[in-house]
Amino acid sequence: MLKLSKLTDYAVIVLGNLSQQQGRPVSASFISAKTKLPEPTVQKVLKLMASAKIITAIRGAHGGYIVPLALNCISIADVVEAIEGPLELAPCHNDNENDCALAKMYAPKNRWNTVNVAIKSTLDSIRVSDLITTKNIKTKELV
Repeated sequence: MLKLSKLTDYAVIVLGNLSQQQGRPVSASFISAKTKLPEPTVQKVLKLMASAKIITAIRGAHGGYIVPLALNCISIADVVEAIEGPLELAPCHNDNENDCALAKMYAPKNRWNTVNVAIKSTLDSIRVSDLITTKNIKTKELV
């Protein structure tokens, strides 16, 4: 079974909350209070998404975090990769010959890459806006 961490689910919740702020920078503590998620968890999610350039961190007295794009412009693949890392089922079987010492011994390597591409393509087609309800976003409203 493929399973994503709770942090990925939390990232979608955080993005939904940020989108409700209409470009107004908000702090991790503000988001934590609104979503009822622990502040250290929110901080971690915000840092990962800012590093991936899904959200923008603004420094200064009036700083905070904003989501610069509409949620229908952000794919679930973007969020998953920001939180979980590269989307690869079998990292030794992608197109990079130097990725794994065993890659040269495996005949089915290109077949695994087909699976990796199919999963990434599917997640690319799903938008964050598809998973959230913008009315009073709470953790229970998500899939």
